[in-house]
Amino acid sequence: MSPCRHRAARLAILLVALAGFAAAETPPETAVARRIAIGAYIPGTDRHAGRIDRYGHLMGRSPVIVHYYKQWDFTPFVPAELNAVWNRGAVPMITWEPLSYRGRRYSLRAIARGRYDRYVRRAARAAASWGRPVFVRFAHEMNGDWYPWGPGIDGNTAPRFKMAWRHLVRIFRRAGATNVRWVWTPYTNQFGGLPFKRFYPGDRWVDWAGLDGFNWGYGGSSYSFKQLFGRSYRVLARISHRPMMIAETGTYDRGKARWISQALRRQLPRLRRVRALVWFNYPTNGVDLRFNSSHSALRAFRAGTRASRYGATRELLLGSSPGKRRR
Repeated sequence: MSPCRHRAARLAILLVALAGFAAAETPPETAVARRIAIGAYIPGTDRHAGRIDRYGHLMGRSPVIVHYYKQWDFTPFVPAELNAVWNRGAVPMITWEPLSYRGRRYSLRAIARGRYDRYVRRAARAAASWGRPVFVRFAHEMNGDWYPWGPGIDGNTAPRFKMAWRHLVRIFRRAGATNVRWVWTPYTNQFGGLPFKRFYPGDRWVDWAGLDGFNWGYGGSSYSFKQLFGRSYRVLARISHRPMMIAETGTYDRGKARWISQALRRQLPRLRRVRALVWFNYPTNGVDLRFNSSHSALRAFRAGTRASRYGATRELLLGSSPGKRRR
């Protein structure tokens, strides 16, 4: 073999070896089409499960995540409610708010010190007894000042938030409630005034990381999905290795169909670690956030989510969760 042919053969062998190495290192999402699960907050589904069916009829497919809220003066894990969601092919996601509409206060410091451990242990045992996967968001949007667990309220600080979070997770794990997937979701730091890195409890204590964010339209200002989430997504990707979800989002009525279409077709797919999108389908704070507030918005949402990338099933979604649990 001539020197030139010898060098060419060695180069070919090297390229084949590198290609094999690259294939071995290729993330799973590049080997198969990445899938995103679509979920929704549909008010009252914990009491009226038929609303999940109406959502499915409206959308042409059932939600993969059904989101609802529980305060600390209520039992968070009610088997009948959880079964109604699970039996429809979805995963329940409970936002567990340490507040009481009856006026009782639950400071993060008191939670971390164990003042409410009896209630927490009962909740952990109930979750473990149910046994199936359930998403739990404790004290969401903790980087804002609009909830009683926000910084500066009742002596709350970022370190105290992390202590309270870890205390709850530790109790649940000791109770055998490893079916609970802990979802940490600050509000998006769109303008730089709501930093959230200091509130992150660490990957050992978190199963999913996520973001909440809304295009409220106040003062006539409008921000795209990319403008809402792009910057915070990059920060979140640096501080956590967990799978991500957009746990709450929505937009006001003006230009809603176009906003939804651009978000679903172009902007969300670029956030490659996001595995779920949960739409806040309810009017709040004087803004109608529903994707079905108009025929054009509904058509845009249905058309966007019909794409194969939004075809994640419950099994595929749960396969994104970390498999190993630490005590």
